[in-house]
Amino acid sequence: MSEEINAVQIAATLVDKKELRYTPAGIPVFEGTFHYSGDVYEAGGMRHLEFDFTAVSFADTAIRLAREPLSGKLQMKGFLSPRTMRSVKLTIHVTEYTN
Repeated sequence: MSEEINAVQIAATLVDKKELRYTPAGIPVFEGTFHYSGDVYEAGGMRHLEFDFTAVSFADTAIRLAREPLSGKLQMKGFLSPRTMRSVKLTIHVTEYTN
């Protein structure tokens, strides 16, 4: 197992979601868009950030996320991965969350 760290922890608002789908193996897949708005400390000062990002989740977490209402704020943990094997765009894979 690699020693490299790939971990994300973020609080964001669910703004859009696709209908829950299933892989050919029958695993539930959630895909949604989240909005982040907050202040971060960088280079000796505060900086306001506001952006949208996509997230996916699988199995039980996907089923739970699909039930979440739009505009609900969630605390999420997961990791970054390319959207597809050949993509340069990243997406967050949510492995756990709380409301």
